[in-house]
Amino acid sequence: MREQEKSSMNPLRAVGAVLAAFTGIRRGKDSKEDLQKLKPVQIILAALICAAVLIAGLIILVKSIVPAQ
Repeated sequence: MREQEKSSMNPLRAVGAVLAAFTGIRRGKDSKEDLQKLKPVQIILAALICAAVLIAGLIILVKSIVPAQ
């Protein structure tokens, strides 16, 4: 495989791009590079997984803090 194809298939790069977008800390240059190297499907799947993990974490946190009635 070519180097460009290898980097575009890296799921960790997609997760990193999504987490940076969630937190709002991303340089414009890096964002443009991610858009060129990553496929939209990779970004969408990574965003859905990160959102699900965030929501599950918040639910677990709330359930551990608030007593059950």
